[in-house]
Amino acid sequence: MAGEGRHSFMSKQSKMTGADYLLLLLYLDNCSAINGAIRITKMMFLFNMEIAPVLKKKGVSICDEDLPKFSAYNYGPFSKDVYEQVELFQSIGFIKVKNLYATEEMSEVDDWEESAFETEFSEGSCQYSSNQDGKFMQYKLLNLGKKYVESEIIPQLTNDQLAVLTTYKQRIVHTSPKMILRYVYTKYPEMTENSLIKDEVLGK
Repeated sequence: MAGEGRHSFMSKQSKMTGADYLLLLLYLDNCSAINGAIRITKMMFLFNMEIAPVLKKKGVSICDEDLPKFSAYNYGPFSKDVYEQVELFQSIGFIKVKNLYATEEMSEVDDWEESAFETEFSEGSCQYSSNQDGKFMQYKLLNLGKKYVESEIIPQLTNDQLAVLTTYKQRIVHTSPKMILRYVYTKYPEMTENSLIKDEVLGK
């Protein structure tokens, strides 16, 4: 697993990693759930590209090597690291991942991302590849994960730093998947060079 042994909850290091920020983002905004693979994947991609630099300017020590790695894939920026982190967190009872019936905004676009995940993990046992028609994945922090975030992560950040992350979480949760994709595809064209849905996302 990419980053295994670097997670502060495993190694007891004070330096936070991408896995810690994933848990923290799930915690913020009253532990609001992240709906859809698109949101959780692009949330962490945009964290790397746009939020981590802001936090660095505000005094947070972030090593790029400890953040999830992304590559240009069939559906835009894709990270095996993120999905392995999600799988690990579910296995230790930090988060819950479940299928929900899709709303209108989720039904079409999340099929793209779940299909990408299924292709990437076709030889694995990861259950997130079992997307069913008309459903999408929801990611939610559980009590054990909340306790970890409150005891091990929150104390490492100032209120100002947490405010940046809270605002970001709210934007992700309340922005439609199509708008998130269009933003990522427009601002980071290098991540769309292998995309199968580029024209559809950009409305060409």
